[in-house]
Amino acid sequence: MEMNRKKRFLLTVVAGTPLGFLALLYYGVPVIWSVIIALVLGGLFSLFFVWEIRAEKKDAAFRQSVVTGERYEQDEWQAQYRKYRETHDFQRVRAKTMQADLNARYRSTAGIVLSAISLPFFLAAIFWRSGAVEANVFLAIGGLIFLGWGLLKLLRTPVRAFIRSCGNELPEIGRSYLEGKVLTYHKGKVRGGISIGGDYTVIWQENRITAVRNSRITDVKKHVKQTKYYGNGVYTGAATAHILVIDFNDAAGSGHRCSVQLHEFQVEMACEALHVFRAEASFSTQIQNDTVV
Repeated sequence: MEMNRKKRFLLTVVAGTPLGFLALLYYGVPVIWSVIIALVLGGLFSLFFVWEIRAEKKDAAFRQSVVTGERYEQDEWQAQYRKYRETHDFQRVRAKTMQADLNARYRSTAGIVLSAISLPFFLAAIFWRSGAVEANVFLAIGGLIFLGWGLLKLLRTPVRAFIRSCGNELPEIGRSYLEGKVLTYHKGKVRGGISIGGDYTVIWQENRITAVRNSRITDVKKHVKQTKYYGNGVYTGAATAHILVIDFNDAAGSGHRCSVQLHEFQVEMACEALHVFRAEASFSTQIQNDTVV
């Protein structure tokens, strides 16, 4: 399918250049300008095609180095990793409880702002003598809308559900969490983190928090996910995400998997903290159409 897309794109460029020239002539554009515009557009789309081919070759080499583990053994990568560790060590939890720390991590700035906006509405509704009851009622309703919207953003987190799911293990998980080594990641809309304690590892993502007993972890892996972006069939670039993957068994022996996106070197740090110094690496690619990086 990918090869057919490339063939269609190439045929479009080859056929579209002369057709574009004829279309420009039809709409009254002078011959010389029609030639220049058609050639420039044809050349531009050809450059996009060449860029994609070169990117694919580079991506293939990158994929191979990840899967074989060669990337992580290179002296340059090791030097960059050591330099990163010098300035980005593990964090420690400063909150008094696990729930308080997680609530702070999920606290929505937008929710705080919206809740704060409701205050002037309520004050105006209470103290402004407008002479029209309808105006005060309207202000009060406006305040309720902003307050409700803000509280929804502040309270709509997975923390409560996670705390309930811990059950009788909550004290142990909380104690391990507070003593754990923490890594956090924030890039664009992606937020996540991991706390690696002596007995439990806790992973939090946008909509989910997972606690894993360390003794039940069966495998720790690195995963590199590459997303290629296309706009109207034209390659516009790619983005790479580095993901820590943990396989584990529950109390009944059933297998599960959880994962969290981190910085590439944070994934390595987490693997070492979990006593996995040569973690297996995998690679995947996905396509997103009509998107520009």
